[in-house]
Amino acid sequence: MPSSILTSSNATVVELAPFRRPEKSKLLNVHTKSAELLSMRQHLGYQASVEIDKLDWLAENFDASVVADISKQVKALLNKEFGQLRVYRRGQVYEIRHRSVEGLISSLLRIQFYSHYITLPSVNRFGDAVDSSSISLIWGVGRTSNEAIVERVKRRRQKYRR
Repeated sequence: MPSSILTSSNATVVELAPFRRPEKSKLLNVHTKSAELLSMRQHLGYQASVEIDKLDWLAENFDASVVADISKQVKALLNKEFGQLRVYRRGQVYEIRHRSVEGLISSLLRIQFYSHYITLPSVNRFGDAVDSSSISLIWGVGRTSNEAIVERVKRRRQKYRR
């Protein structure tokens, strides 16, 4: 390369700083500051409240191991249908979250059907024969936990009025 070309060439210097997007780094900082924790709960807008029917009667008439086994079987049914991350137990009531009310109700009806296959022992702890051979579930659905609980209690009252 001849040295005359290097000395005689005029180069226009273009400053690239204004073409860079300094706003991009500012936007990145704004988004990271306002980023929310990714949670499944944000997308699960409906809740169900499920309880084992006559659980107090079961506790009075059967051993604690039988009641615990029934609770484990119901929990296993719920986990299989909804997944372990969506099923919570609060006392004797199970709470479930789901994204659609139709899917939640159809799954609850399946659970209710399969819960009838959970059988009770034929004889209680006092040696008496048991009239009821299977268990049943009572459930309610709502947008909030309180709404689901109110619906479940309404269903229980309707069931025992008949």
